[in-house]
Amino acid sequence: MLSPEELSRYSRNILLNEVKRSGQERLKNSIVTIVGAGGLGSPALLYLAAAGVGKIRVIDSDTVDTTNLQRQIIYKHSDIGQPKAIAAAKNASSLNPYISVEGIQARISRENASDLLKGSDLVLEGSDNFETKFLINDICIQEKIPYITAGVLRFEGMVMGIRPGEDACFRCIYEESPAPEHVPSCADAGVIGSMAGMIGTIQATESIQFLLNTEDSRSGLFGKILQVDSKSMEFRTIPICKREDCEACSLLIAKKLTV
Repeated sequence: MLSPEELSRYSRNILLNEVKRSGQERLKNSIVTIVGAGGLGSPALLYLAAAGVGKIRVIDSDTVDTTNLQRQIIYKHSDIGQPKAIAAAKNASSLNPYISVEGIQARISRENASDLLKGSDLVLEGSDNFETKFLINDICIQEKIPYITAGVLRFEGMVMGIRPGEDACFRCIYEESPAPEHVPSCADAGVIGSMAGMIGTIQATESIQFLLNTEDSRSGLFGKILQVDSKSMEFRTIPICKREDCEACSLLIAKKLTV
């Protein structure tokens, strides 16, 4: 149930026919896990917290550095040196005291990923390395957790939604990690801070629509890749298909057949 204070806080959401009071209560009862409290996770966390998603977990093993503040807008200058997950949770909680934000200072791995993601209605992946992206893909496919992955570099970004068993997964497109020398990082190549904000905000918007679970909100970017080039301000949506020999999807099919 929503308190009178929450009804006032979320009134602009509730006015929407796609949300109403029932949709806002659905958001309050949702659990979202954000992997990576960086340039993408920061705006996504702020907007999910502001929207009233009831429980948010933030997983990150890093600490706040001066160079982060150009794009990781969840942090303040006074947070430098603090664990990102803890600082991000604290700042999001100060934005909205009516929700629960848990900061988990940990590096996600094959040993702990299932436990850390368990119970999530949706996972947002915004890490800066392919190793983590493949790991989140595999665990979400295994645990049947829908997730939205995204990446950003220089002036470009991408967002992709995956519903296990329905949509092509990350491995359907990228079978294996590219060689490290072929994948420059933001530290090497740079990134426009507002570009990370744009992509992280798209992740948040897609998440909210997915959690509302209306007929129109179930498609969005699931089963598609959105590519954004901010230099030309071109947005391109590409439908993607499952790859028959995809290792991750094949395991899920095999699991279904044995149940």
